[in-house]
Amino acid sequence: MANKQLKSMYTSFILLFVILSFGSAGAQDSTSFNPTDAQYLWPTNASNALSSTFAETRSGHFHAALDIKTWGRRGYPIYATRSGTLYRMAVGPTGYGKVLYLQHDDGSFSVYAHLLRFNEELQQLADSIRFSDYSPSFDMWLDTMNIEIEQGEEIALSGASGIGPPHLHFELRTPDEEPFNPLLTNLNVKDTIGPSFSGIAVEPLSIRTKIEGNNKIITRRPRRQSAYAHFGIIETTGPIGLGVDVFDQANGVPNAYAVYELRLKVDGKERFYSRVDQFSYQETDQMYLDRIYTLLQSTGRSFQRLYVTDGNTLSFYQTPDGGGRLNLDPGRHNIEIEATDFNGNTRTARLTLSVVPPKAEPGLLEEPFTAHKSPDIQPKEWSWFNNWVNIPRRDFPHITLAPLLATPTAGPLVLQNDETLSVDQKASPQYFFRTSPINIFIPRRVYPQKMAYLLTPNEQAYATFNKATFYDTASVAITRKNHAADSVEINIFPTNIPLRTAYELSVRVDSAQRADSTLSFYKTYPGSRYLRKLTTYKDGAFIKTSPSSMGRFLLLSDTTPPRLGTPSIVKSPDEKWLVYIPATDNRSGVGYQNTRIYVNGRRGLTEYEPEDDRLVYYHPNFIPQKNNKVKVITFDMEGNKTSKEMTIAN
Repeated sequence: MANKQLKSMYTSFILLFVILSFGSAGAQDSTSFNPTDAQYLWPTNASNALSSTFAETRSGHFHAALDIKTWGRRGYPIYATRSGTLYRMAVGPTGYGKVLYLQHDDGSFSVYAHLLRFNEELQQLADSIRFSDYSPSFDMWLDTMNIEIEQGEEIALSGASGIGPPHLHFELRTPDEEPFNPLLTNLNVKDTIGPSFSGIAVEPLSIRTKIEGNNKIITRRPRRQSAYAHFGIIETTGPIGLGVDVFDQANGVPNAYAVYELRLKVDGKERFYSRVDQFSYQETDQMYLDRIYTLLQSTGRSFQRLYVTDGNTLSFYQTPDGGGRLNLDPGRHNIEIEATDFNGNTRTARLTLSVVPPKAEPGLLEEPFTAHKSPDIQPKEWSWFNNWVNIPRRDFPHITLAPLLATPTAGPLVLQNDETLSVDQKASPQYFFRTSPINIFIPRRVYPQKMAYLLTPNEQAYATFNKATFYDTASVAITRKNHAADSVEINIFPTNIPLRTAYELSVRVDSAQRADSTLSFYKTYPGSRYLRKLTTYKDGAFIKTSPSSMGRFLLLSDTTPPRLGTPSIVKSPDEKWLVYIPATDNRSGVGYQNTRIYVNGRRGLTEYEPEDDRLVYYHPNFIPQKNNKVKVITFDMEGNKTSKEMTIAN
């Protein structure tokens, strides 16, 4: 890379700023792209070991890369895997953090993320971009600058920017920018260890399905491990779907990886097969459908479905009619599940399904039940499926379940099971639940490709779902509860339904609330005090937001500014001096975008590391003195201001 060329580009950067803010022309057609046509270099000397493989489960998406281990340390050199042109560069506190994108001569891309810093020339370019307006972050397409990178050239140092511990996120994309498995190239890792099964799940696919006597998902760990993983005998009635919790390992590292191929055989006949070589970013959120989302959400365990559920359009699967769903004849059936890693190591699990004929229809609910004095009924915690809901028997005596006046007078179908009562939401008329004298909710059937509105009975809150919100038909409900003048709680449930796109949530507020400029929506998380502020806006008598998931939402005010701790001066692995300033805000969050930090009278670039709750002062020419004056002016996301001046010794 020519320094002279780059220096002339730096001086003219401001003139180019507007032009460079736009993306480049589209890349070449990927139909002729073949990952084996080029030779790739391993992108770092940190290790040849992986912490994560391609297409593993992430929060809301498939993992699009290989994560290469850097052993918890920062500062390893990162090399260009192939020659190419700098296509894109970004710096930010979340996601990929500091990241470089190169485009190669066949139109494909390589991506290097979570970096500590770029090489000297690229770092000067990044600094010039940021110093133009002191922006803490940017994301720019730079291909028009024609900065050429040679294969093997050191382009950066490894770090931990963005999300996660120190590692290198190494991603390859087709010319159409679809991520593909880097191991499809000449790159490889040593792996002679076969996959391991840690669990099997059986899902009911009908309200009349029984699994070990009940209508619910069951999981089971292997009863013994030998040449095969054995899951024993499971008794079922009616249609079911299977899922497996399975992982792979490689030589010399303890990390658990995703498997490459899965195959299901029933009585020796293949019923399901999947293999993941690449996917589109437009469909990566279908990870929620490829996995059993209910178990992923409640236990954190990633059970991969061995059938294709409704709404799933991923190209991973080669399945016969039925897509892996099992509705087997009575009798015993031998199940074999094969898991294979990328190097061809295979492990098989075995299961026997004992299918019994359905018993006589249990019919409608029968009384009596023993009442509780003060039941704490939580409908959002019931076991919700797309077409029915299972209610614990202890709750049923304390709820009213009735059809709406505009529907037939016949009550909804309620089937008795050993532990629950199952209410059919597909075949029954529209109905309402009353769980206390003041708590009422009305589930609403929503459908893919159809608009839907979900209202509280008093019409003080509603959700608007567009045609693309849902993958599959489901029943959803909404409740509203006032806690204080500035605090409203909204629950939209069930929370185990994955969504394709966001929807609009609207809550009616009074004149005092409309006048409160800090009133915003916050998303809560079960078992956690963490609140995530959502983009909020006012529209007449309503305050609105656009969540991308169901759950519990609070309307809260924020009048408390962030808190700042005592700064410290550190030297990073790249030999640059930094100032760390602890910064926390327990509601709307630290507004790092508008933060200004001065050290010894010189303003620097602000960075933010949310996982460590700290602001970072960076200036390429900063050298600490014996005593250093630090001035910080920061805000939270609602504009509450904190200013602090401190002197720290080096």
